[in-house]
Amino acid sequence: MSKNKLALSEEEKARDLNAEEIKELLIDKAILETAKEYKFSDEEEEEFEYFFNNEKNKFFIAKAIENKISLNENDITKIYTDNKADFDAQNIPFSQAREIIQRDLLNQQVAALESEEVNRLIEEMEDTIEITKKELLFSKGNPEIIKTIIVGKVIDKKMNDEQFESQEENQKTLEVIKDKVYIDYYLNLEVRKNVKVTHEEITQIYENEKAKLGNVTPNSAYQQIANGLLNNKAIEERNNLINKIAEEYKVDEVAKEYTENEEN
Repeated sequence: MSKNKLALSEEEKARDLNAEEIKELLIDKAILETAKEYKFSDEEEEEFEYFFNNEKNKFFIAKAIENKISLNENDITKIYTDNKADFDAQNIPFSQAREIIQRDLLNQQVAALESEEVNRLIEEMEDTIEITKKELLFSKGNPEIIKTIIVGKVIDKKMNDEQFESQEENQKTLEVIKDKVYIDYYLNLEVRKNVKVTHEEITQIYENEKAKLGNVTPNSAYQQIANGLLNNKAIEERNNLINKIAEEYKVDEVAKEYTENEEN
């Protein structure tokens, strides 16, 4: 079955993308097309909506705190001065050290502001939040998932009060977020279906490596090996799937056409 030819929108063409960025954008389009041909089961649809709602909520909180974020240059300089010996020992110049410090401070500040904003919304909320039997079944009793669902309901109520999703400036970003969640969820779904680790594989690696494991117990070693093997297989399967989809949609050919058009 032939695939529809991929195309960049006029807005995307105007973004002055380089060859690699064009290819990455086309690959995302190809994966999204493939994902939308796949019919989610009811359980998968529920899981997808859970992930999308989480990302939507994160975007809402990010917008709420964006004007509160500020980095103090004096704090960056002080941290660099206090840790200069460590940076020098690793041959990290000031410019690179500054970027590292700035990123760490930003992450810390964002995490703190996000927590404050969520706590503020919880303080303002009504006395009760209802969680349905369906949602409890979906959580499989995982307290973190239950907590995420409950906090999500608080944020969702605030979003509805502010008509956040209907605001034009947010609509396009939410569409992009949904597409990205769609792509990631579909790839992860396919990886979960196809990647398995057998007891024989774990045992073979354990037997080959047990002399190097020191005081690690067999149970702990088996778990570490299983996790590492599963992770490596998942990365390989994901990359293979992306490459397969890119070939089906002739991404290299289409990307080359756009690159040549830009050069001319």
